[in-house]
Amino acid sequence: MGDFAGVLVSRADIARLAGVKRPAVTNWERRHSDFPSPAGPPDEGSANAEVFSAAEVLAWLERRAIPANARRSGEPEGTTYGDRFRIALGGTPTGGLLKAVDLLSGPEAERFRGDLSQADYITLLLSLLYVRGCLPDAWDGILTEVRRLPQPALGRSSARMLVTAVESGLGPEHERLLRALSRNLDEHRLADVVGRLEDTGPVRRSEHARAFELLMARYRDLMGPRAGDFFTPRAAVDVIAKLVTDPGREVGSVHDPFVRAGELLAAAWEATAAQDRPVEVSGAGVGEHPLALAGMNLALHGASADLRAGNTAPSAGPAPLLRDVDVILTNPPFNMRLGDAVDRAHWRYGAPPPHNANFDWLQYVVARLRPGGRAAVLMPDIAALSANPSEKRIREAMVEDGAVEALIALPPQLFTTTSIRVMIWLLRHPTSTCDEILFIDASRLGSLVSRTQRELDSDERRRILDDYRSWTAARAGGSTFAGTEGLSRAVPIEKIREKEYTLSPSFYVPTGMSADARPAEPADLAELSGKLNELHVRAREADDAVEAMLGRYGL
Repeated sequence: MGDFAGVLVSRADIARLAGVKRPAVTNWERRHSDFPSPAGPPDEGSANAEVFSAAEVLAWLERRAIPANARRSGEPEGTTYGDRFRIALGGTPTGGLLKAVDLLSGPEAERFRGDLSQADYITLLLSLLYVRGCLPDAWDGILTEVRRLPQPALGRSSARMLVTAVESGLGPEHERLLRALSRNLDEHRLADVVGRLEDTGPVRRSEHARAFELLMARYRDLMGPRAGDFFTPRAAVDVIAKLVTDPGREVGSVHDPFVRAGELLAAAWEATAAQDRPVEVSGAGVGEHPLALAGMNLALHGASADLRAGNTAPSAGPAPLLRDVDVILTNPPFNMRLGDAVDRAHWRYGAPPPHNANFDWLQYVVARLRPGGRAAVLMPDIAALSANPSEKRIREAMVEDGAVEALIALPPQLFTTTSIRVMIWLLRHPTSTCDEILFIDASRLGSLVSRTQRELDSDERRRILDDYRSWTAARAGGSTFAGTEGLSRAVPIEKIREKEYTLSPSFYVPTGMSADARPAEPADLAELSGKLNELHVRAREADDAVEAMLGRYGL
């Protein structure tokens, strides 16, 4: 971006260079508070048009991916408006790595992967991308190796070099992830893959991170139902990270106790990049594969993270987090059995039922927050309205202790792997009292981008964030939050007590229901929620049984 220092552009210039209509720029400026401000008085030759710093505009456009229906021919998934803007302004072309990854993982995948399974092939691409972006010396060694005259052991030798590089960058616990690849690698195909990744022209660190996200999306599609163990929907990631990293509030430490592929930590890292204070990033995960993916993902975003092995329930073993933190954000496994609880120190509000660890997770998160700390936790909707006596007592105690700040109901079908409706629980270090809780019902937002998946667009995400920030500003100023019809409402504690601490936003946010429609009775909903909870547990047990059976046959 240094190439554009001192370059000024008008709104019309921005539209032309980014390849959008002129009103789109006005909409960006009006709807996004972080859009660059005018750089000064109007340029003399621009007919009184305000001008902007091209470098600042480019930095903002780099964060806006072009939707699939707006991409031009030859623009791969992950291309940003910043890519167009830079090239049109005469800057160094980028995007070659995205195109190479799009080719290698899409139309040409079958030709390059040889005897590797699809999952192993994507793992290989992810690992090569990580080494190329973060370990340039190791990449040069692999590149030299594959350029030698063909030898029978070439592919295996290169794979060993890749294993060594990943181990040196992420630690010995990740070594086994790649070791088996050397048995099935074809040296000629590996050389072609490495060559394609190398022959891409200048590549920024941010482009490596975007290419990694593209590969992760392909991996998610490939994994199908099993992808739920790895991925959090991008819309939820964006909202969660911005909810707990408000501009102007410095964050010293961020933790995810169920790190999956690191997408939440990476988003939080990006959201805090502008602050002067360094951020400590840590996480825990289950299995070598997710930990390796998370480590690579975070490294490509420029974050140095302390990642350790964890559990599917916090009470299952000693907590890997040895200190309390400022921010926790996580998407733990839903409706898992609690198992044998060996660590109950965080059960401040009571013992969860043995069949479900949801409130084990929620209590653990609250317990590990520093004074003033905040958290965002994705939970199935059953946690907010469960009629189980143990869960109701814990929910009541959390509310009365001031640990629950807000609940946000998200639209169905955000997850490609489950139809379970989800909510964001915004938690805080307990304040001992509660006067009100914010409820946002975003369940009717979003639109279908495929037959089975719904997406929140940027404007809908902004609506959620704007209402939350308006509520916090009103509280800070001692005023009343009016809420938004059909979307949000601040509910006093007396009303929540009347509803027996049911925390589903649908109970509190008016939806414009006709006067003659009979509202659902809380007792009926509580009974239905109990049955639904039992079905969720049975479904999880059935899935586990099927996975175990398939594993016995090597599938």
